[in-house]
Amino acid sequence: IEAPLEVSDEILAGVVSLPHGWGHDRPGIRLTTAAAHPGASINDLTDDQLIDPVSGNAAFSGLPVEVEAAPIG
Repeated sequence: IEAPLEVSDEILAGVVSLPHGWGHDRPGIRLTTAAAHPGASINDLTDDQLIDPVSGNAAFSGLPVEVEAAPIG
């Protein structure tokens, strides 16, 4: 995925945080403002079969990622 990046000393080195609630570029989205500004979705990084055993929710924490600069232009 591509997303804007902000480097901060307010989180641990090696940690990436991606806000939940973006990525509204899929068919059938009826939220016009969200669909007009879809952004990146953490769902594109996760395994839809991976469930957090304590909460029963999709597992969004502890996912390994690699960060690299996107081509300019």
